[in-house]
Amino acid sequence: MNRIQNWKQLRVLGAVSVALTTLIAGCGGQEAAPSDKTPTAVGEKEAPKEPLKLSMMNMYYTAEPPKADNEAVKLIEAHTNAKLDITWVPNSAYNDKINATIAGGELPKIMMIASNKSSGIVNAVKSGMFWEVGPYLKDYPNLSKLNPLVLNNISIDGKIYGIYRSRPVAREGIIYRKDWLDAVGLSEPKTIDDFYNVVKAFATKDPDKNGKDDTFGMYEGRGMNGFQTILAWYGGPNLYGLQDGKVVPDFMTKEYVDALKLYKRMYDEKLINLDFAVVPGTKRQEAVNQGKAGLIISTLDDVNAGFNDLVKANPNAVLDVASRINGPKGERLMLYNGGYVGVYMFPKTSIKTEQELKQILGFLDKLGDKKLQNLFEWGVEGKHFKVENGKPTRTDGKAYETDINSIYQLRYDDGSQTDAGEDAAIVKKYKQMFQRNAEIAIANPAESFESATLAEKGSELTKIVQDARVKYIMGNIDEAGWNQAVDQWRKSGGDKVIEEYTAQYNKQKK
Repeated sequence: MNRIQNWKQLRVLGAVSVALTTLIAGCGGQEAAPSDKTPTAVGEKEAPKEPLKLSMMNMYYTAEPPKADNEAVKLIEAHTNAKLDITWVPNSAYNDKINATIAGGELPKIMMIASNKSSGIVNAVKSGMFWEVGPYLKDYPNLSKLNPLVLNNISIDGKIYGIYRSRPVAREGIIYRKDWLDAVGLSEPKTIDDFYNVVKAFATKDPDKNGKDDTFGMYEGRGMNGFQTILAWYGGPNLYGLQDGKVVPDFMTKEYVDALKLYKRMYDEKLINLDFAVVPGTKRQEAVNQGKAGLIISTLDDVNAGFNDLVKANPNAVLDVASRINGPKGERLMLYNGGYVGVYMFPKTSIKTEQELKQILGFLDKLGDKKLQNLFEWGVEGKHFKVENGKPTRTDGKAYETDINSIYQLRYDDGSQTDAGEDAAIVKKYKQMFQRNAEIAIANPAESFESATLAEKGSELTKIVQDARVKYIMGNIDEAGWNQAVDQWRKSGGDKVIEEYTAQYNKQKK
């Protein structure tokens, strides 16, 4: 999984803003007030007999788009009494497609917006392009149970303009070679020092016993996927934190420098790959598969996919996961991506009335029913799983990948209603970690805030910090040089960002 490592960079969808002036005129100046009448979910007695026709845009991560006759989609349509017309777009081209679609003016009724806090989308919301849905959520059995914290994270000016796609709030940790850990005589790391000692042993103690000095302890990519997790261990904030009454970015804290120093130590001692600054994040799993590295920091559920080549090359290889590392402020993890990945939003140009909006919200509410949560989780009984001792057990992982995983991005629920199954031990372990670790997840207090300065200068400001971070780790600048880069960030617009966020934080407190 890719993780956004920049500290709240807003990606600008340029053509969105260009198209706004031509589209907003047709959106209407005011939206209808919520009705007192409880809305009718699709499929109930008052609903139309004909299936609700719904156009949607969504992304896929698989090699090929889902097939038109996908069995799971047919089951979803049957359960929700809907006919879906889904435009599937590869994730690598998704933002560009959203940009072009809005510019073209022909919008589907449900748009999965990946970059919902980009300046283009925020401006579109403020201009009236999308329906506000917050007042309606209480009327639906599933939508009314959405996490208030995550709803706040997706809000714009305190209002809810979509249905977020839920993800575990504490999702990241260490994926490591358990057989290597046993080979070097160490136990699962519990502290930052333990973690360093494991990384060092994997790099220096010939964990694969081939008599060669050819392994790295940890493999890292140019996005520095592990940095925020290590920052959490040291007690740092989640992208932004409170300091002397102000909302400041994480890199202005002592804890951030502590994390930098650990990275620099591992780099100087050649415990991590020295080309990390130019290596794509996808190479991290490859390095583990090829026996080049002993661990990566990633989303824990990655351990369930992407490592088939490791077992093929080395049948004796064993992977394990760890998540709770005790640091100066105890055990901490970052709340992952605000607790969501993308938001379903509803254009007014394609949804003309409040009644139609309610029908579409009814569809989404039923999409979160227990039956469909189990469909996303397990697939079709007899094809993807069987029931043993009253619990579902996966039978055909390849068919599940083709039929279910290919359309997984349709899912927005948190999985709370799914049946517990006979998972593999490693899957059961990380699922328990997801639940248990939610209590130590650190939120970003500025998640729902906006910054005009970041919208204008976000890329420039982020580059200052990211370049300095790499230079510090590689020894091209010292701590004084790092502080100079922070000062440059502040003078280039950063102080204005702090001012904007602090004002919104103080307003929110009232």
